Amino acid sequence: MSEPTYLPSGAVLADRYEIAEEIGRGGYSVVYRARDRRISADVAIKLLVPPPAAARLARERLRREVQVVRQLQHPSIVAVYDVADAGPWSFVVMEYVAGPDLAVRVQQRGALDTAAVAQLGRDVAAALEVAHVHGILHRDVKPQNVLLSPDGRARLTDFGSARLAGQVTVTQTGGLVGTLAFAAPEVLAGARGDGRADTYALGLTLFYALAGELPFRANPNTGPRPAPDGYHIRERRPDVPTWLDAAIAHATAADPDDRFPSTALFSAALVPNAALEPVPVDLPVRDRCALCQAADPFGLGVCPRCARRASGPDDVLVFLRRTSPGAPRRRVLEALEARLGALTGPAAREAVAGGERPLLRVPATAGVRVIDLLDAYGLPARTEAVAAAWRTAVPGPIAAFAALVALGGLAAGLTATTSLLLVTSPLVATVLVGAAALGRRTPVCNPPPAGRNALGADAEREAARTIATLPRGEARRLLIDLLRRAGAVTEGRGSIDALVVAGCAAARDLAALEQHLEGFDTARERLADPPATWLDAFSRCERGRDVLTQRLLEASAALSQWQATMRGTHGPGQDLVELAQALNEDSRVQAEAAREIADLLDR
Repeated sequence: MSEPTYLPSGAVLADRYEIAEEIGRGGYSVVYRARDRRISADVAIKLLVPPPAAARLARERLRREVQVVRQLQHPSIVAVYDVADAGPWSFVVMEYVAGPDLAVRVQQRGALDTAAVAQLGRDVAAALEVAHVHGILHRDVKPQNVLLSPDGRARLTDFGSARLAGQVTVTQTGGLVGTLAFAAPEVLAGARGDGRADTYALGLTLFYALAGELPFRANPNTGPRPAPDGYHIRERRPDVPTWLDAAIAHATAADPDDRFPSTALFSAALVPNAALEPVPVDLPVRDRCALCQAADPFGLGVCPRCARRASGPDDVLVFLRRTSPGAPRRRVLEALEARLGALTGPAAREAVAGGERPLLRVPATAGVRVIDLLDAYGLPARTEAVAAAWRTAVPGPIAAFAALVALGGLAAGLTATTSLLLVTSPLVATVLVGAAALGRRTPVCNPPPAGRNALGADAEREAARTIATLPRGEARRLLIDLLRRAGAVTEGRGSIDALVVAGCAAARDLAALEQHLEGFDTARERLADPPATWLDAFSRCERGRDVLTQRLLEASAALSQWQATMRGTHGPGQDLVELAQALNEDSRVQAEAAREIADLLDR
């Protein structure tokens, strides 16, 4: 027996919309086809039917959703016209699409042919690209939300499950929204998805359209098991061309860093025999320096050599805290052996464990993060300013020996027939002291580069210092991915450098916004009814975070696209320069927002 409908046929909302029939249901909504009496045209009415306890928050979410989604204008996006109330009901008025959704089409007529699926994918990817540019994530891409209009175009609808900018009163940061079967692995793990989560859901939707079902699932209420290399539709349908199989597999890779960085690249790969290769070429592995590919034993993102090359006057030396011989010293030496391996010898590790030589040299702003990292590895550490290291650079025995050499040489020189010792003995003493001081200031960990860093000096310095400073999180991951792709480009270095520098600024601002959102979550717990200024600031913070995330993804996508399509022809040129300028402007705007939000949280 079917569930009763909330509004019968013939009911009229707001003296204008006459209900014709129910055409769909969601978690908290029912969708009807209705007649707009004022313009004599059919519209879709999305009626909100939340549980009573959530009614007020759900209505607020509905209004925020409409305010943002109305910005989106694209032939493949179902238009949203208005939001209104009628007695106890709140509802959204949307464009009515006469065709069925993709799920109904597959259930009624079976899987689609490859050409139709590729076109459907390009249509929906274009819709997502427009939304992502505005900092809006759909978060619930699935066959039921892809409508097939009579003209053959696929139309994306229902941003109702998307955590749009401004939904602070409804969905907390990191909250799970969307449909489990199509949710990306990182979202199911509790992380905040970005545009690549929408790309994953679209790739899985295309798999469903071609196979008539999802990849194998142990539980019908959950998604398929994550696949490191993505889902290959040719295992179900050998007639699917390799380019379409590769595109879907790339879009559905378990790790978001292995997917297309933007839906625009996914769309470009959905063209028969596309010149764009689905997988970027020669991307370095993640446990190595993002600049030169040397070993990165401590998870800094850059190797100690590159961090030292980007040194500045505010650098600090990282020393391990002195441990006396015995069990504590053995534990430290074992931890050093585990992290450094063949990068250093036993004597060097002994010097580090005894606090006689520094392990690393990093920017002062990275000191706290590096100490936390080392502590997690069982290596308690401290920092010391480079300038201060000169004052404590020479161990007492070496200083005493150098003084003895100098004084002995002077005494011998005064009694000898030649004055050579008067000159050489102070020089030898100075060399001894200098060598000891240099050793005191030279980090032990200095792995050789595994490749050439093609960035200019200024861009390299900015990148190394930024990565070393950024905490673990989305901002750091996105910047490292951008640097890997930038390192693979061999021409147009000036525009690449400009993009890298802009990316560093954007990553720093993104990290600040993420930190503020954590502060908001903490404050939310003690505020039963947050003031409007608080809610507005939270909305701005979320919007800024999503915008900067998308811009960094677009930068990575631009580098990948050039690498795959124009490699060996000419440099990236003006397009990347303009992208760098846009990234700088977005970063400037969001930096101002971050300062205002910091002031608000401090009150």
